[in-house]
Amino acid sequence: MKWRSILIGVLISAFFLYLAFRQTDLHEVWAHLTAARYGYLVPASLLTLLAFWVRAVRWGWLLRSLKPIPDLTLYSATMIGFMCNNILPMRLGEFVRAYVIGRSAGIRPSAAFATIVVERLFDLFSMIGIFGLILAFFPLHSRMFKIGVLAAFLIGLGVLVLLLVFHLRGAIFRAWAGRLLPVLIRDRTLRILESFETGLGIFRDGRRILVVGLLTLLMWLCFVFVIQLCFAAARLETAGGDLPPLASLVVMVVMAIGIMVPSGPGFVGTLQAAAVLGLAIVGYRDQGRALSFSILYHITQWFPVVIVGFFFLMKEQLSLSQVGRISGKGYLDANAAEPPE
Repeated sequence: MKWRSILIGVLISAFFLYLAFRQTDLHEVWAHLTAARYGYLVPASLLTLLAFWVRAVRWGWLLRSLKPIPDLTLYSATMIGFMCNNILPMRLGEFVRAYVIGRSAGIRPSAAFATIVVERLFDLFSMIGIFGLILAFFPLHSRMFKIGVLAAFLIGLGVLVLLLVFHLRGAIFRAWAGRLLPVLIRDRTLRILESFETGLGIFRDGRRILVVGLLTLLMWLCFVFVIQLCFAAARLETAGGDLPPLASLVVMVVMAIGIMVPSGPGFVGTLQAAAVLGLAIVGYRDQGRALSFSILYHITQWFPVVIVGFFFLMKEQLSLSQVGRISGKGYLDANAAEPPE
């Protein structure tokens, strides 16, 4: 892993932690945490693992253009990848996830990575759709929130257009790359581009797009209930004003978009700042209790994922040093192989 990636991720996390905590009494946050109802975190953690199972099944539908893959194999790669997102900076676990499924299922990691990019687009556009639902039933006056969602929509739309063009005109892109790239990396890059294009096969199947869309909504519904349970754990109802019925949806959208920002391991800082912002948007003004909620929610997203991910890592007979090398090199060679030594 490159130290530059670690440094950039840590600096980004530190910046957002500063934004989240700059006007907060740490003793007050600690008092809220000691008074929290931790029993709610157990079902919240189980729901989190269920949401990741739905995510894995959804990924399987995205990968069907390559080959059918058993759900447990998909879940193993998913949990290993997200475990690495929790312990590595800059979302490098996505490379690990692509490598692990390539290694386990005998497919090209670069093709698997293409499906991860498409998966993220489904996440992004579902968040934008939920934002539209929020505006229909709960008008918001936060200009920052609207600008942020609009920016996310434009970025996602741009990526989608590029993927569609690449899917439809991949041969032209590869021809350009073949003329422009140095000889030393030309063949390997062309193999990666070809397999990446193969991973975009879902664009040819409307039925799969519909199924993936429905699974995406089911996954986010699980996270809505996780947030509600963490609201109860942090006792948000006791101070800072009443939470509106759609508060969990607003907070989920803001946090989901916030953690898309590359950061340090485990989305530290970006998640806290996004949670505080989301609660402020719905009129919740107790920042200390909002931060205690963000920490409790973070617990449900970090510990279960790392524990289950590490279990599957051992089952796959991989080590942390190996996945560190995979992520550090962005290991997406066109052929599934052993991790670089």
